[in-house]
Amino acid sequence: MPTLTTSDRCSFCRIVRGDDPDARVIYEDERVVAFFPTKPAVVGHVMVVPRRHVPDIWALDASEAAYLGRVCVRLAGVVRKALDPEGLNVIQSNGAAASQTVFHLHVHLVPRRAGDAMGRIWPAETSYSEAEKDEAWSLLREACRTGVAVGDGPSGEDRRKHLELIEAVVTRMAGASANVKTWLLPVVTALYGFGVTERSAGLALLGLATVLLLMFIDANYLRVEREYRRLYDAVARGAAPVRAFSLDPSGVGGPVRAGRSSGPGRPWLPRWSVWQSWSILPFYGALALIGVVIAVSGVWRA
Repeated sequence: MPTLTTSDRCSFCRIVRGDDPDARVIYEDERVVAFFPTKPAVVGHVMVVPRRHVPDIWALDASEAAYLGRVCVRLAGVVRKALDPEGLNVIQSNGAAASQTVFHLHVHLVPRRAGDAMGRIWPAETSYSEAEKDEAWSLLREACRTGVAVGDGPSGEDRRKHLELIEAVVTRMAGASANVKTWLLPVVTALYGFGVTERSAGLALLGLATVLLLMFIDANYLRVEREYRRLYDAVARGAAPVRAFSLDPSGVGGPVRAGRSSGPGRPWLPRWSVWQSWSILPFYGALALIGVVIAVSGVWRA
Protein backbone atom coordinates (compact mmCIF):
# COMPACT_ATOMS: atom_id res chain seq x y z
CA MET A 1 0.00 0.00 0.00
CA PRO A 2 1.42 3.44 -0.94
CA THR A 3 2.49 5.84 1.81
CA LEU A 4 -0.40 8.10 2.84
CA THR A 5 0.33 11.71 1.97
CA THR A 6 -1.98 14.73 2.06
CA SER A 7 -1.70 18.34 0.96
CA ASP A 8 -2.34 21.31 3.22
CA ARG A 9 -3.72 23.29 0.29
CA CYS A 10 -6.16 20.60 -0.92
CA SER A 11 -9.78 20.95 0.17
CA PHE A 12 -10.36 17.20 -0.26
CA CYS A 13 -7.33 16.40 1.90
CA ARG A 14 -8.93 18.51 4.67
CA ILE A 15 -11.97 16.26 4.47
CA VAL A 16 -9.75 13.14 4.47
CA ARG A 17 -7.99 14.37 7.62
CA GLY A 18 -11.29 15.24 9.29
CA ASP A 19 -10.45 18.96 9.39
CA ASP A 20 -13.62 20.13 7.60
CA PRO A 21 -16.53 20.22 10.07
CA ASP A 22 -19.05 20.93 7.31
CA ALA A 23 -18.21 17.83 5.25
CA ARG A 24 -21.05 15.31 4.90
CA VAL A 25 -19.08 12.05 4.90
CA ILE A 26 -21.15 8.97 4.12
CA TYR A 27 -18.38 6.36 4.14
CA GLU A 28 -14.69 6.07 5.00
CA ASP A 29 -12.09 3.39 5.59
CA GLU A 30 -8.31 3.19 5.67
CA ARG A 31 -8.00 3.90 1.93
CA VAL A 32 -10.95 5.96 0.67
CA VAL A 33 -13.47 8.58 1.82
CA ALA A 34 -16.91 9.26 0.27
CA PHE A 35 -18.82 12.49 0.90
CA PHE A 36 -21.33 14.95 -0.52
CA PRO A 37 -19.85 17.83 -2.55
CA THR A 38 -20.54 21.35 -1.30
CA LYS A 39 -22.63 22.11 -4.39
CA PRO A 40 -24.11 18.81 -5.56
CA ALA A 41 -25.38 18.45 -9.13
CA VAL A 42 -28.41 16.60 -7.76
CA VAL A 43 -29.51 15.49 -4.31
CA GLY A 44 -27.58 12.32 -3.40
CA HIS A 45 -24.51 13.24 -5.50
CA VAL A 46 -21.54 11.42 -3.90
CA MET A 47 -17.79 11.92 -4.42
CA VAL A 48 -15.31 9.13 -3.67
CA VAL A 49 -11.62 10.00 -3.16
CA PRO A 50 -8.50 8.07 -2.16
CA ARG A 51 -7.06 9.15 1.18
CA ARG A 52 -3.65 9.62 -0.40
CA HIS A 53 -3.28 12.90 -2.27
CA VAL A 54 -3.29 11.80 -5.92
CA PRO A 55 -3.75 14.57 -8.50
CA ASP A 56 -5.18 12.48 -11.35
CA ILE A 57 -5.69 8.99 -12.74
CA TRP A 58 -2.15 8.81 -14.18
CA ALA A 59 -0.65 9.12 -10.69
CA LEU A 60 -2.92 6.48 -9.16
CA ASP A 61 -1.28 3.30 -7.89
CA ALA A 62 -2.66 0.12 -9.47
CA SER A 63 -3.77 -1.36 -6.16
CA GLU A 64 -5.46 1.93 -5.21
CA ALA A 65 -7.28 1.97 -8.54
CA ALA A 66 -8.58 -1.56 -8.02
CA TYR A 67 -9.73 -0.77 -4.48
CA LEU A 68 -11.30 2.55 -5.50
CA GLY A 69 -13.20 0.80 -8.28
CA ARG A 70 -14.57 -1.84 -5.90
CA VAL A 71 -15.73 0.81 -3.40
CA CYS A 72 -17.42 2.82 -6.16
CA VAL A 73 -19.34 -0.28 -7.29
CA ARG A 74 -20.46 -0.99 -3.71
CA LEU A 75 -21.48 2.63 -3.13
CA ALA A 76 -23.39 2.68 -6.42
CA GLY A 77 -25.42 -0.19 -4.98
CA VAL A 78 -25.94 1.75 -1.75
CA VAL A 79 -27.18 4.82 -3.69
CA ARG A 80 -29.55 2.65 -5.70
CA LYS A 81 -30.95 0.97 -2.60
CA ALA A 82 -31.30 4.15 -0.52
CA LEU A 83 -32.47 6.67 -3.16
CA ASP A 84 -33.99 4.48 -5.90
CA PRO A 85 -32.81 6.65 -8.82
CA GLU A 86 -33.81 6.00 -12.42
CA GLY A 87 -30.16 5.91 -13.47
CA LEU A 88 -26.62 6.73 -12.36
CA ASN A 89 -23.65 8.58 -13.88
CA VAL A 90 -20.14 7.57 -12.82
CA ILE A 91 -17.86 10.47 -13.78
CA GLN A 92 -14.10 10.83 -13.29
CA SER A 93 -12.31 13.86 -14.80
CA ASN A 94 -8.60 14.56 -15.23
CA GLY A 95 -7.14 17.95 -16.07
CA ALA A 96 -8.65 21.39 -16.46
CA ALA A 97 -9.64 20.65 -20.07
CA ALA A 98 -11.78 17.78 -18.78
CA SER A 99 -13.46 20.07 -16.16
CA GLN A 100 -11.35 18.96 -13.15
CA THR A 101 -11.27 21.85 -10.66
CA VAL A 102 -9.93 20.15 -7.51
CA PHE A 103 -6.69 18.34 -8.29
CA HIS A 104 -7.21 15.44 -5.94
CA LEU A 105 -8.52 12.48 -7.90
CA HIS A 106 -12.23 11.93 -7.31
CA VAL A 107 -15.08 9.87 -8.72
CA HIS A 108 -18.60 11.30 -8.97
CA LEU A 109 -21.58 9.02 -8.36
CA VAL A 110 -24.57 11.00 -9.62
CA PRO A 111 -28.06 9.49 -9.20
CA ARG A 112 -30.23 10.52 -12.16
CA ARG A 113 -33.91 11.11 -12.85
CA ALA A 114 -35.57 12.30 -16.01
CA GLY A 115 -35.65 16.10 -16.18
CA ASP A 116 -33.21 16.65 -13.28
CA ALA A 117 -30.88 19.66 -13.03
CA MET A 118 -27.91 17.69 -14.35
CA GLY A 119 -29.12 17.71 -17.95
CA ARG A 120 -27.22 16.13 -20.86
CA ILE A 121 -23.54 15.30 -20.36
CA TRP A 122 -22.84 14.39 -24.02
CA PRO A 123 -23.03 16.67 -27.07
CA ALA A 124 -26.14 16.17 -29.17
CA GLU A 125 -24.09 15.75 -32.35
CA THR A 126 -20.45 15.63 -33.55
CA SER A 127 -18.91 15.80 -37.01
CA TYR A 128 -15.42 14.29 -36.83
CA SER A 129 -13.95 13.08 -40.12
CA GLU A 130 -13.27 9.42 -40.80
CA ALA A 131 -9.55 10.27 -41.09
CA GLU A 132 -9.50 11.72 -37.56
CA LYS A 133 -11.26 8.69 -36.15
CA ASP A 134 -8.99 6.29 -38.05
CA GLU A 135 -5.86 8.06 -36.76
CA ALA A 136 -6.98 7.81 -33.12
CA TRP A 137 -8.05 4.19 -33.67
CA SER A 138 -4.65 3.31 -35.12
CA LEU A 139 -2.69 4.99 -32.31
CA LEU A 140 -4.68 3.36 -29.51
CA ARG A 141 -4.77 -0.07 -31.14
CA GLU A 142 -0.99 -0.01 -31.61
CA ALA A 143 -0.45 1.11 -28.00
CA CYS A 144 -2.55 -1.80 -26.74
CA ARG A 145 -0.84 -4.26 -29.10
CA THR A 146 2.62 -3.31 -27.84
CA GLY A 147 1.84 -4.04 -24.23
CA VAL A 148 -0.63 -1.78 -22.45
CA ALA A 149 -2.16 -3.88 -19.69
CA VAL A 150 -5.94 -3.72 -19.46
CA GLY A 151 -7.39 -4.03 -15.99
CA ASP A 152 -5.52 -4.01 -12.70
CA GLY A 153 -1.83 -3.20 -12.98
CA PRO A 154 0.70 -5.59 -11.49
CA SER A 155 1.16 -5.62 -7.75
CA GLY A 156 4.59 -5.29 -6.19
CA GLU A 157 4.77 -9.07 -5.78
CA ASP A 158 3.70 -9.66 -9.38
CA ARG A 159 6.36 -7.24 -10.61
CA ARG A 160 9.02 -9.01 -8.53
CA LYS A 161 8.04 -12.38 -10.05
CA HIS A 162 8.00 -10.84 -13.52
CA LEU A 163 11.52 -9.54 -12.97
CA GLU A 164 12.61 -12.98 -11.78
CA LEU A 165 11.32 -14.55 -15.01
CA ILE A 166 13.20 -12.02 -17.13
CA GLU A 167 16.33 -12.41 -15.00
CA ALA A 168 16.19 -16.17 -15.60
CA VAL A 169 16.32 -15.58 -19.37
CA VAL A 170 19.24 -13.16 -18.99
CA THR A 171 21.11 -15.68 -16.82
CA ARG A 172 20.43 -18.45 -19.34
CA MET A 173 21.78 -16.39 -22.23
CA ALA A 174 24.90 -15.43 -20.25
CA GLY A 175 25.43 -19.10 -19.31
CA ALA A 176 25.01 -20.22 -22.92
CA SER A 177 27.57 -17.62 -24.01
CA ALA A 178 30.06 -18.88 -21.44
CA ASN A 179 29.48 -22.48 -22.60
CA VAL A 180 30.19 -21.50 -26.22
CA LYS A 181 33.57 -20.11 -25.21
CA THR A 182 34.28 -23.10 -22.98
CA TRP A 183 33.71 -25.56 -25.86
CA LEU A 184 35.42 -23.36 -28.43
CA LEU A 185 38.83 -23.10 -26.81
CA PRO A 186 39.79 -26.81 -26.65
CA VAL A 187 38.36 -27.53 -30.12
CA VAL A 188 40.13 -24.62 -31.79
CA THR A 189 43.34 -25.26 -29.84
CA ALA A 190 43.35 -28.85 -31.11
CA LEU A 191 42.64 -27.87 -34.73
CA TYR A 192 45.18 -25.08 -34.72
CA GLY A 193 47.72 -27.31 -32.98
CA PHE A 194 47.34 -30.07 -35.55
CA GLY A 195 47.39 -27.44 -38.28
CA VAL A 196 50.80 -26.28 -37.08
CA THR A 197 52.31 -29.72 -36.49
CA GLU A 198 50.92 -31.19 -39.69
CA ARG A 199 51.52 -27.98 -41.65
CA SER A 200 47.90 -28.26 -42.79
CA ALA A 201 46.12 -25.13 -44.02
CA GLY A 202 42.88 -27.18 -44.17
CA LEU A 203 42.87 -27.85 -40.43
CA ALA A 204 43.62 -24.19 -39.73
CA LEU A 205 40.75 -23.12 -42.01
CA LEU A 206 38.44 -25.61 -40.27
CA GLY A 207 39.42 -24.04 -36.94
CA LEU A 208 38.83 -20.57 -38.40
CA ALA A 209 35.37 -21.61 -39.66
CA THR A 210 34.57 -22.95 -36.20
CA VAL A 211 35.60 -19.62 -34.65
CA LEU A 212 33.40 -17.61 -37.06
CA LEU A 213 30.40 -19.91 -36.60
CA LEU A 214 30.54 -19.80 -32.81
CA MET A 215 31.22 -16.05 -32.95
CA PHE A 216 27.89 -15.62 -34.78
CA ILE A 217 26.07 -17.86 -32.28
CA ASP A 218 27.61 -16.06 -29.30
CA ALA A 219 26.74 -12.64 -30.78
CA ASN A 220 23.10 -13.71 -30.97
CA TYR A 221 23.18 -14.88 -27.36
CA LEU A 222 24.49 -11.43 -26.42
CA ARG A 223 21.84 -9.74 -28.60
CA VAL A 224 19.02 -11.60 -26.84
CA GLU A 225 20.61 -10.97 -23.43
CA ARG A 226 20.69 -7.22 -24.10
CA GLU A 227 17.05 -7.24 -25.28
CA TYR A 228 15.94 -8.88 -22.05
CA ARG A 229 18.09 -6.55 -19.98
CA ARG A 230 16.19 -3.66 -21.60
CA LEU A 231 12.92 -5.43 -20.82
CA TYR A 232 14.07 -5.92 -17.21
CA ASP A 233 14.86 -2.20 -16.87
CA ALA A 234 11.50 -1.23 -18.40
CA VAL A 235 9.56 -3.44 -15.99
CA ALA A 236 11.65 -2.35 -12.98
CA ARG A 237 11.14 1.35 -13.73
CA GLY A 238 7.64 1.04 -15.13
CA ALA A 239 9.00 3.14 -17.99
CA ALA A 240 7.36 1.29 -20.85
CA PRO A 241 3.98 -0.33 -21.40
CA VAL A 242 4.64 -4.02 -20.77
CA ARG A 243 1.94 -6.63 -20.18
CA ALA A 244 2.12 -8.43 -16.86
CA PHE A 245 4.48 -11.44 -17.06
CA SER A 246 5.21 -10.79 -20.74
CA LEU A 247 8.54 -12.12 -22.01
CA ASP A 248 8.27 -10.29 -25.33
CA PRO A 249 10.94 -7.54 -25.46
CA SER A 250 9.85 -6.17 -28.85
CA GLY A 251 7.93 -3.24 -27.34
CA VAL A 252 11.05 -1.91 -25.60
CA GLY A 253 13.57 -2.09 -28.43
CA GLY A 254 13.91 -5.85 -28.80
CA PRO A 255 13.86 -7.96 -31.97
CA VAL A 256 11.69 -5.57 -33.97
CA ARG A 257 14.09 -2.69 -33.52
CA ALA A 258 17.09 -4.91 -34.02
CA GLY A 259 15.59 -6.27 -37.23
CA ARG A 260 14.87 -2.76 -38.49
CA SER A 261 18.47 -1.68 -37.97
CA SER A 262 19.83 -4.87 -39.55
CA GLY A 263 17.51 -4.84 -42.53
CA PRO A 264 13.94 -6.06 -43.16
CA GLY A 265 13.34 -9.68 -42.21
CA ARG A 266 16.71 -10.16 -40.47
CA PRO A 267 16.08 -9.89 -36.72
CA TRP A 268 18.66 -12.68 -36.24
CA LEU A 269 21.48 -10.42 -37.45
CA PRO A 270 22.93 -8.53 -34.44
CA ARG A 271 23.60 -4.83 -34.69
CA TRP A 272 27.15 -3.54 -34.97
CA SER A 273 27.13 -2.47 -31.32
CA VAL A 274 26.77 -6.16 -30.37
CA TRP A 275 29.68 -7.25 -32.57
CA GLN A 276 31.85 -4.51 -31.01
CA SER A 277 31.37 -5.89 -27.51
CA TRP A 278 34.59 -6.83 -25.69
CA SER A 279 33.29 -10.40 -25.36
CA ILE A 280 32.79 -10.81 -29.12
CA LEU A 281 35.11 -8.91 -31.47
CA PRO A 282 38.35 -8.86 -29.41
CA PHE A 283 37.97 -12.45 -28.22
CA TYR A 284 36.90 -14.12 -31.47
CA GLY A 285 38.85 -11.67 -33.60
CA ALA A 286 42.11 -12.70 -31.95
CA LEU A 287 41.32 -16.41 -32.46
CA ALA A 288 40.34 -15.78 -36.08
CA LEU A 289 43.55 -13.87 -36.72
CA ILE A 290 45.59 -16.77 -35.33
CA GLY A 291 43.74 -19.14 -37.67
CA VAL A 292 44.47 -16.91 -40.68
CA VAL A 293 48.18 -16.77 -39.77
CA ILE A 294 48.40 -20.56 -39.36
CA ALA A 295 46.49 -21.19 -42.61
CA VAL A 296 48.72 -18.80 -44.58
CA SER A 297 51.79 -20.33 -42.98
CA GLY A 298 50.60 -23.83 -43.87
CA VAL A 299 50.00 -22.85 -47.50
CA TRP A 300 53.43 -21.18 -47.71
CA ARG A 301 55.20 -24.22 -46.23
CA ALA A 302 53.36 -26.52 -48.55
